[in-house]
Amino acid sequence: MTDTIFRGTAPGRLDMLGGVADYSGALVLELPLQATTTVELHPRHDPRMSFESEQAPASFELSLHTVNLCCRLPLPQLVNTLDELAVPGFVRYLLGCYLLLVRENLIPPSPKGLRFKVSSEVPLSMGVSSSAALEVATMKALAACFALTFQGTELARLAQRVENDIVGAPCGLMDQLASAYGVSGSLTPILCRPDQVYPSIPLPTGLCLVGWASGVEHDVSGSPYATTRCATFMGFEMFKRHTGQNWSFPAEIPSGLFEEEAHAIPETLTGRQFLEEVGSIRDPLSVIDPDVTYRLRAGLSFPIAEHQRATRVVHELRSPHPVSEILPHIGEAMRASHEGYSAIGLGHPATDAMVSAIRQCGPEQGFFGARVSGGGCGGTVVVLLHSTALLHLEELCRQQTPKGQLIL
Repeated sequence: MTDTIFRGTAPGRLDMLGGVADYSGALVLELPLQATTTVELHPRHDPRMSFESEQAPASFELSLHTVNLCCRLPLPQLVNTLDELAVPGFVRYLLGCYLLLVRENLIPPSPKGLRFKVSSEVPLSMGVSSSAALEVATMKALAACFALTFQGTELARLAQRVENDIVGAPCGLMDQLASAYGVSGSLTPILCRPDQVYPSIPLPTGLCLVGWASGVEHDVSGSPYATTRCATFMGFEMFKRHTGQNWSFPAEIPSGLFEEEAHAIPETLTGRQFLEEVGSIRDPLSVIDPDVTYRLRAGLSFPIAEHQRATRVVHELRSPHPVSEILPHIGEAMRASHEGYSAIGLGHPATDAMVSAIRQCGPEQGFFGARVSGGGCGGTVVVLLHSTALLHLEELCRQQTPKGQLIL
């Protein structure tokens, strides 16, 4: 390792369709942002690791000895140790990438100290994958520093493990795949079973996809997201037992079959009732809380329907049909997806009002679709519009969301 500065850069993403259906094995449709995150690695001449970010109020340091001890700890003990060391949130992504690569024997323990420096244009906690951009950029910087080459989708899968195992957010793989392999200006279809990235689809001429941030922060490690994920797999377990089938992913269930047999899944059930009547689920990132009431039927219905919606939209975007013919279908898919978020408990009054404003403008004013995206519960509304309507959207943003912003 020399004194060269090593860099990794990765974009955030806009979630046109799919969202939380990624952990259910659905097809999702993502667009990389122009906004990116860059991580710089500066070798140090003292045995310490330091971490700083333009978006964080203070830097953080650990001795290289402490870091290397962490590399050898069992995972639960590692997470507890990071808590005891009061490691800040943003540092867990940076340090987590380093620790995971060492633990997997993909890189050796660093022989000297390292300084991690983060600069980012991707808004935090707005549902546009600031965390995935940070993870992917860090993985790229570490790969450059240690001459590491990733195979296939390995980079994204490792980044997801950092978020799941070290940060503690039960996210699917969609965000990391979109950030690592998306093509600028094009939609990236991803079949999350778990990581099939299909050829990108350029946006039709004159159209653009814009994020309208609500100013309401969301958190994929928070209760609504985790509760929704758990409800999906609870319903999935019950449906498999009811039908005698053994699908690997909820989104594999044929939509027609689910419509016929959905009555077998209760609309709601407490965790205690489920544990007594059914038992366990096969999702390592979900924990059933006996005192929580889960929306089982809606939780399972959403990824099945969302997979169908995304599949239709991808088919139409690849078809020879004129854009004017397919835009109403895309807009309807985005409308249904947005309403699906409300049904599973991931809606928010602020984003509902924003989507309603877009619908009132309509195609006559150049607006073709809108939906809350990512983890929901605030965050960002994704808007499909003609480029000539951008000024109108900027005005809506100023009027309705003083703390919001447009994200490109």
